[in-house]
Amino acid sequence: MNPARERGALLLLAAGGSLLALAAGAPQWLAGAVETPTGLVPVGATGRAAAPLATAAALVGAAAALAAAIGRRLARALAALVLLLAGTGVAAASLAVLAQPQDGLDAAARAASGRTSAAAAGPVDVSPWPAVSAAAGAAAALAGAGVLVRGRRWAGAPASRRYERDASVTSGAPGAHPAPRAPGAAEDPAAAWDSLTRGDDPTGGGPAGGGSTGPPGSGPSR
Repeated sequence: MNPARERGALLLLAAGGSLLALAAGAPQWLAGAVETPTGLVPVGATGRAAAPLATAAALVGAAAALAAAIGRRLARALAALVLLLAGTGVAAASLAVLAQPQDGLDAAARAASGRTSAAAAGPVDVSPWPAVSAAAGAAAALAGAGVLVRGRRWAGAPASRRYERDASVTSGAPGAHPAPRAPGAAEDPAAAWDSLTRGDDPTGGGPAGGGSTGPPGSGPSR
């Protein structure tokens, strides 16, 4: 693949994955109930409450994607490594909520019941958003790995194209722009008039009229 297209595709995947993971934390992920003295009270948790690490890692991933897009070789490699770790963190935190959804409702259950040891009672409904967040984090991590491995090819591409363009101009290759040429006497009316007054041919063909090179008015020597 062309280095420019490869770079654009990986950076787009990095930014898209990080931003999607960040947006996926806003909707409700979990819904359940907690037992209180007055009965069961419904509780719910957004992605930011159930998996705060996923939201923080998504923010870091978005910043790393921007740094990878504008940074040079070393900065791009460091940003790609951060992006890889951030995407992995998003995916791991999201999968943890899928594996243990009741743990994600603990904070909401404690707040609703007023007891520090409260937990969700009964089954917990899980929305598709944790899976979306996990997939987005995996995409960001994959993009970070791609930038880290393939980013070394991108640094030499602009320089090589500039070298080829300079070489074509120097060698006079087709399409090269020639250097500007100073106008001669035949192209400058003032210079042509001066040449005529001296008896010279302004077209470069020798003395005007094909005669002697002496001053004007002097005839040929006998």
